[in-house]
Amino acid sequence: MAQTLLTTAEVAQKLAISVRKVRELMAIRELRYVRVCRRNLIPPEAIDEFLERNTVAPLDRRSAGDADD
Repeated sequence: MAQTLLTTAEVAQKLAISVRKVRELMAIRELRYVRVCRRNLIPPEAIDEFLERNTVAPLDRRSAGDADD
C-alpha cells in the first residue's frame, strides 16, 4: 500500500498558493491529509478532491435570457 504523499510545500506549489494557506485548508478540514509522526502529508488524490469540490462552472449565458435567435 505504498503511496506517494506530498509535503505542504509541494501542494502549495501545485495549487499556486502559500504553504500557510495549505495549512489553513488542512486545519479547517478542506484538504484531506495524513499525519505521519509530526508531519502532515497530503495524498495526491486529496488535491483532486479539493479542486473538484471548489470548481465553479461557467455561466451559460444563453439560458440567462440573452437570446440571439
